[in-house]
This record gives sequence, structure tokens and C-alpha cells, in this order.
Amino acid sequence: MDRFDEIALSRIASLLEKRTFFTTPNNATWERILSNAGQSQHYETYGYALKPYKPGTDWDNKSFEGFYSAIKSILKMVYSDGNNTEEFNYLMKEIVAEINIRNIIKGGIEALFSGYQLKRAYEDLDKQLKEKNEDIMTFLLNKSTEDFKQFVLNLHILNLDINYSEEKLVLRPFTQQTSDESRNPSLLIDWLSKEHPHICDMYENAIENYSKGDSVSCIQNCRSIITGIFTPYKNDGKNEWVMGLRNLSTDTYIKNVDHPKNIPADGVNKKFKFENDQFFKFPRYNLINKLYSFTCDLGAHNTEAPKIDGKLYPEITELKDAQLCLRMTEDVLIWVRERLKTFEETLVF
Repeated sequence: MDRFDEIALSRIASLLEKRTFFTTPNNATWERILSNAGQSQHYETYGYALKPYKPGTDWDNKSFEGFYSAIKSILKMVYSDGNNTEEFNYLMKEIVAEINIRNIIKGGIEALFSGYQLKRAYEDLDKQLKEKNEDIMTFLLNKSTEDFKQFVLNLHILNLDINYSEEKLVLRPFTQQTSDESRNPSLLIDWLSKEHPHICDMYENAIENYSKGDSVSCIQNCRSIITGIFTPYKNDGKNEWVMGLRNLSTDTYIKNVDHPKNIPADGVNKKFKFENDQFFKFPRYNLINKLYSFTCDLGAHNTEAPKIDGKLYPEITELKDAQLCLRMTEDVLIWVRERLKTFEETLVF
């Protein structure tokens, strides 16, 4: 199976080909995009398939039927397996800048406004959107077409996102990256495929489910990742995954905890004789354990609900919950990867 980021590139190419939210009004569109992104050499190679009309006419260009293959090849070459993110981001920035905000709205701006507000929106859409008194991009995404939503979700997989600014759509990072630790998921895939192939499959499934908008399945995958990544580091086959978390954790004094499952309830501190009013918080252990609880409550157990006065009150799992969970799970994987560099040297059972 192709890598998940290659699939995301293919889906982006497919969505651009459909010309629903992204139009190609003239033959200069893609020449301008590629030239502005510093990728004019690709237009020289694939320009024949990027022109909707025969030059000098309004007749359809049959070569334009090859648009998907052409734009997919360009995206893949510029992306370069995640090793050329700066140039790829420049290209996507130019593509996003060409999207007319009116084309992303399901039913057009008539679906957003009516009467006098609609008339004003035709004249000044930016002003009318700002008068909604809510986050404009969130508002637009809720009202956007399914094609545009899928476009944004696949950008997320490539660590990119879209924002709104002055009646235009602009590209932005999905998460801020530090200079010494890239959040490029490809790096995690490479590591997991070598060291933890079963976790690699779960991670790819989590991303795949997120890209499809299946929030519950994405979170369920994250739960399996969390338990699975720590399981190899428990003491023996009888212990639960939390013992692996205890062994990897660098929390002070945690190696003296025999039953880490009792840490969240603060049961372990009662067994220690403190000489002041301070006690152990085990912050790293508790953080990751809380994330596990989050994946349980919004994933596999989200339909288990309390009942009051005959009415059930279940948690409603949303895509933004899956987004939060996926990114936090990625952070845990990065933390484990870095921790393992010194784990074998310091491990004492």
C-alpha cells in the first residue's frame, strides 16, 4: 500500500481535478501558480495538461483530461517524500491563494446570508463575515462543500492548514514545528516501520480515518497506539501496558512504584514516608495516562453514557477531538522515540 502522505497528495490532485472549489478559468492559471512558487520548470514539462482550452480559442483542450496525472506528478516531485517541505509549502500557498472563497461554500453565499445582508455580502463579503462574531474559518468550514472539507483534511495530513484573512484563504502550518524536531509524520512512519511495525499500521490507520472524517475510529486507533507503544517495555507478560509507561517515564522516584495503576488515584504516595508536606506528582506518567483515558471516553466507550431523569447524556465525538488526539498521540510517539535513545542505558528493574 502507498504511504499515507502519497495518498494525501493523490487525493489533493483528485479534488483539484474536480474543479468544484478550485477553478481553472484560463490557460494562464497554472503557469502563474507554478511560476510564483518557483516551479516553472514543471510547467514546461506538464503545461500541455494544465491548459483547459486550446491556445487562442475557447475550445476544450483534450490534453486537459490528463490534469490529474500531471498535477499529482508535480505535487509528488516537489514534496519529495517530505524532504522538501519548504518548496512544497510555497506551492500549496499559491494554490490556496487561487481559491475563490465563494466557491467553497455549499450553496454559495446565498446559503450564508439573506435579504439586506446578502446584498451587502455581494458588495463586501469580508465585512459581513466579520459581523458574524465568530471564528470566520470555523464558520466557513461548517458551511463548506464536502470537496473542500476533504481538501483541508488532506492538507492536515501534510501538516498544513488553511486560514482566512481579508476575504482570502491563506496557507498556514497545521502545527508549529521546532528547529530540531520536525512533526513531519513521514519521519515517525520510517521509525515505526523499523522498530514497531504493528504500531506503524495503527498510526497509518489513524491518519487514514482522520482524513475520511471518521473521528471515533481515529481515536480508537490512537488508544491502540498508546497501549501498544509501551507494552514492549513492561517487566513481563503478566503486567499491563502501564508498567511499560512506568519503566519509560523519567518521573522522579517512579521506579519505586510497584503498582503504577494506582498513581492516578494517588494511592502510591500513601506508601511512602514523607518528611515534609510535599509528595510525588508523576507528571509525565499522569499526562500520558490521561490521554489514554481521553481515547477511551471519546473512542470505544463514547456511547456509554450517564442517565438522568430517563435521558442518556453521551459524549459527542467531533473531528476536532480526533485532531487533538492524533496530534497528542504523535507527541507521545516522538517522546518515546527520544526516550529510547537513553532507555537501555538507564533501565533498572
